Amino acid sequence: MEVGYFLPCKVVVYEKEADVYIGLLKPTVLIDFVKDDNLTMIAIEVESTLKEVVDAAK
Repeated sequence: MEVGYFLPCKVVVYEKEADVYIGLLKPTVLIDFVKDDNLTMIAIEVESTLKEVVDAAK
């Protein structure tokens, strides 16, 4: 199931032994490869929003 992290979709939802897992790659880590401060600020906002969505889904 963890191989889903390598697919184009950066949010992975799967069930394992009757438990549901939601995971995502951190945009702040991914954007660090670009080394652009403006994009880093956007990635921080996006990551914060995605964390809120994942937390709300629990």
